[in-house]
Amino acid sequence: MQTKKLLYIPLLLIIGFFMWYFSSIITYILIAAVLSILGQPLVKRLSNIKIRKHSFSRSLGAVITLLLMISLFFALFLLLVPIIYNQAALFSKIDVNILSNSFKEPIGLIENFVYKYNIIGPNETIETTISTKLMTIMSLSNVSSILNSLIGFTSSFFVAFFAISFITFFFLKDDKMFLHIIMSLTPIAYQTEIKHIFLECKHLLSHYFRSLCLDVLIVMTLITIGMYIIGLKNALIIGVLAGMMNVIPYVGVFIGGAIAILLGLSGNLEMDFYTGMLPLIGKICLVLISINILDGIFLQPTIYSNSVKAHPLEIFLVIMVSGSIAGIPGMILAIPSYTVLRIIAKEFFGKFTAIKKLTEKLED
Repeated sequence: MQTKKLLYIPLLLIIGFFMWYFSSIITYILIAAVLSILGQPLVKRLSNIKIRKHSFSRSLGAVITLLLMISLFFALFLLLVPIIYNQAALFSKIDVNILSNSFKEPIGLIENFVYKYNIIGPNETIETTISTKLMTIMSLSNVSSILNSLIGFTSSFFVAFFAISFITFFFLKDDKMFLHIIMSLTPIAYQTEIKHIFLECKHLLSHYFRSLCLDVLIVMTLITIGMYIIGLKNALIIGVLAGMMNVIPYVGVFIGGAIAILLGLSGNLEMDFYTGMLPLIGKICLVLISINILDGIFLQPTIYSNSVKAHPLEIFLVIMVSGSIAGIPGMILAIPSYTVLRIIAKEFFGKFTAIKKLTEKLED
């Protein structure tokens, strides 16, 4: 029996190697699985619709759901691309000298500070350094090179898009297909446990991903409205980008805030720093802080705690550890990954006291 168990080790290593080698395909499958989780309720609703004596087949429901997802994606894409392009063009037209003059006084104060503590040499100036960097970043040639890179990325993107769409259709059509794939790779002795793990993961993660999408949509809308109220012309792009950053737990709000301030100021560089820019930064921060408080009190506790049945402190620590290991991608994947690991631990190691404590909420 012990020898038989030891044979699983090389098998697991081989599976791990193939998962690493075909990581892009595995990624497509996982993304398709998440999309199918989000789309399954609509497929079920469509399947229940009856016109006279005829009802929608799951295949037709899957096609309609997938087309709606694709339409939503392209609608967002077509909405954002012109705005992003105009914003990039605006950056390329910024006069660095005017920009330097706008920040001349605050830069002078910073220079006095850094000279006082010998942070930079006496022959260096912050203004010159910033101007040089800005000229490099905002030059039309640099913007053009970014656009060329995006064009080069398009081919691989469409391959991924087609693959994910194709896989998603079959996952939507047959909601047990992913389970069948997993079960086919599972030894018979563990199939009961693996099936239970899969069903519980599907239940919790479906609730989590749907709640997360709703949260991002609400935050996007609120930020866009807030930015319109304070008079920013590019409120929509700020709202969308800052809202999307909300998928990054805890840190996303700061990244979104930095994006909002940068884009907000980019259209108002003619303002005086103290009488115009500083109050504008204050308004942007006030909008973002207000929305973040609202999100933190009413929305995120439901998503990050109740949806995966874990204590908020537990979630916080998991996100911090994941972030230190894998950066922002780790923070984004922390909660789903931890949820799966907890369910696996409960199923196979539930007799241990520590595991019982960590997974006791899963019993509710």
